[in-house]
Amino acid sequence: MSLVQVYKNRGRTISIVIRDVNGVAIVPGDNDEVRVSVGRQGETPKFTVTSGLPTADGSSIAKGASNSLRLDANDLNFEAGVYTMFVDYFDNADGQEWKNVDRQVFHLREDHS
Repeated sequence: MSLVQVYKNRGRTISIVIRDVNGVAIVPGDNDEVRVSVGRQGETPKFTVTSGLPTADGSSIAKGASNSLRLDANDLNFEAGVYTMFVDYFDNADGQEWKNVDRQVFHLREDHS
């Protein structure tokens, strides 16, 4: 688990590498998906973005070796604080179900620029 720091109303791009149990990077195939949700356990997520399906505000995930997550400034317009970033992976060839593959500490800070 690591820390992702972002600022309210400021976009940011981060890389998300998905690894198997042996630490080898998994590159999603054409029919696989990656999903990221930010929120708190047991609450409705603040936002969710799935590869191939950007949010209405423009956040998106480009699948690949580093799965580029682009967070649009408009998706980062909620109460500053500490949340969890849940990373899920849908491997089309493996049971066709979503699997939680990582959790990151997501710190949304006030924008004091």
